[in-house]
This record gives sequence, structure tokens and C-alpha cells, in this order.
Amino acid sequence: MQGHGRRFRLGLFVLGTGALFIALLVFILQNSFGRERASYFILFHENVKGMVVGSKVNFQGVPIGVVADMRFQDGKTLVELRVDPSRANLQDLTRARMDRLLVTGQVTVELEGYGQGGKSLLPGSFIEPKEDPLHALTGSLPEVVDRASGVLARLDRVLAHAEQLLGATNQQHLGAALAHAERAAQGLADRVVPAAATLLEDARGTVLAARGSAEAATASLQAIGRAEADLRAMLREGTALMGALRGPSQTALAALRVTLDDLRGLARQLKLAPDSLLFGVRQPAAPVGGER
Repeated sequence: MQGHGRRFRLGLFVLGTGALFIALLVFILQNSFGRERASYFILFHENVKGMVVGSKVNFQGVPIGVVADMRFQDGKTLVELRVDPSRANLQDLTRARMDRLLVTGQVTVELEGYGQGGKSLLPGSFIEPKEDPLHALTGSLPEVVDRASGVLARLDRVLAHAEQLLGATNQQHLGAALAHAERAAQGLADRVVPAAATLLEDARGTVLAARGSAEAATASLQAIGRAEADLRAMLREGTALMGALRGPSQTALAALRVTLDDLRGLARQLKLAPDSLLFGVRQPAAPVGGER
């Protein structure tokens, strides 16, 4: 009875495990076949070592698909990508490059490039590749090594010439040349320094004379300024005096004008009636036959 119960529980466990496995498999297959997949192609000019079917495809770091197929075609490698178009919008601005891990050598396809004015790529289109910087460095490494070898050879020759130049004979000639240069510099200093001192003294005297002339000119300018100030003060005082005399002079002129008018009236009176001074002014008699 116990063996029958044990087999029954074992059978139930096996059936449950199988059902769970089938459900998980159906879920995975449903997710895999339920998603829409689009194919794109890339023609790589460089070596794609490290890339395999199933390698990841990322769009600016976001996983969007895998490498579906690879084949060699006309000296290039044709790579087919299988991506989920709902996870990224590939455009004509999109470029593809290979990202290679330095430790394992594993390669992933990195897609980069997006813009507001870009046009979406239709499934089956080709994506332009972009050269991998590491591959470009590796490709240019032999040329760099050759150039470095040439530079080292030239440097070796330069060092050999420098060693020959710094030999004992050249050192003696160089020491003699330096000694002659030192003696020449000493003689030049003995001759030039006194002349320079004399020239400096003359320049100092000229500067002092110019300073005295400038001070005299400054004093003259100050005297002229004071004279100008005095002249302006005199003009102001004269203007004030004329303003003060204007009123009385105008009164005197008015009185003189009145006096002249009186004298002119007196002269006219004397001219018309000279006896008016003695007898006074009389009305002349009216003519006969009329009224005056």
C-alpha cells in the first residue's frame, strides 16, 4: 500500500514537472513567434572575427535584436540582422559598427544615429557600416611601426653625429673659441662701458637743461595767465563802471535835451518877436475886414 502511494506521488510530480516545462516552452515560443521581426543587412569591409550567429544587436545601447546570418560575398562580409522594429526606429542616418571586447574578443553590432529629419529604413534595407576605431588602429599599426623604425634609425645617426661632434678635438676647438669670445667680450666691455657712461652723463645734462627750459616756460605761462586774469578783472570793473554811469548820464542827457528845447523855443520867439523880452508877448491886431 505504501509502495502504491509512493508511485502515485512520483507520477504526480513527473506530470506536474512536465506540464510546467510545456507551459514555459509555450510561453517562450509564443513570445518569440508573437513578436514582429524585421531583417536588415550590413556589408562589412573589415574582419568580423568574434561575431557569430546570435550575437547581440544594440541601438545606442538598447538591445533590439540578434545577428541572424553571416556569409562572405565579393570580398566583404554580408551580415543579416533580425531586429524588433517596435524597440527602435532605424533611419537612413543610422550607421553600424562592431564593438569588440578586448578580453574575450566577443563582438556585438552597435547601431548609432538618429535625427528628426531622418527617413525610416524599410525592412530588407542596407545599413551603412562605420569603421571600428580599434580596427583602424590595428590596420595602421604596421605603417606606424615602419615609420617608428625609420625615425629610430635617423635618431641613431643623429646621435652618432652628435657623439662625433662632441669628440676631444672638437671640444678643444670649442674651448678655444669660447676663450676668444670671452676675451673679445671683455675688450668690448672695456671700450663700450666708458663711452656709454659719457653718453649717459651727456643725456642727463640734456635732460636737466630741458627740465629748466620747461620750468621757465611754465613760469612764463603762469605769468601770462595772471596777466590775463588781471585784464579780465579790469574789463569786468570797466563794464560795471559803465553800467553804473549809464543811469546818471542818461538823466543828464535828458535834462540837456530839455534845456536845448527851451533854448530853441526862446530863439524862435526872439526871431518872431524881438520886443517880447521887453514888453511881453502880445497878440497881434486883427486885420481889417476879418478875424484873426
